[in-house]
Amino acid sequence: MSESKPELKPANGEITFIMPSTNALGALKNAKEGRQLTVKYKEVEEWEAQLNEALRYFFLGFKEATNDEGKPYFLAKLHDGEKSFVCAQTVLIQALMSTEIGQGVLITCTEIVKKKGNKVPLFEVVELDINITKGDE
Repeated sequence: MSESKPELKPANGEITFIMPSTNALGALKNAKEGRQLTVKYKEVEEWEAQLNEALRYFFLGFKEATNDEGKPYFLAKLHDGEKSFVCAQTVLIQALMSTEIGQGVLITCTEIVKKKGNKVPLFEVVELDINITKGDE
């Protein structure tokens, strides 16, 4: 059985650049900021700060991760219209398990309980009548 090696793209590690014009460089310096592309992890404290607020998101699927002990768990990928984030709160992951990718959801953190010294957020999750993967129906 042969082991495959990662292949560089383009071949042989060559890198080519499209060089921007002087006008494009000037426009870049004055360009306005748009959507946030960096994905962050939403901590329990952030949910706590938004307690009882009904928040609208697009559900973008799950990502599998592993903890420090090598055990797998899932991260939910969500987008609020401005920024993307992931979260791993078990109650939320379970609620989203049967949700289609692209589905709009309304998520409300209803309570924060303490279990074994940890803060555990509880959620109410409701599907909205929008799914970005289905277009206008």
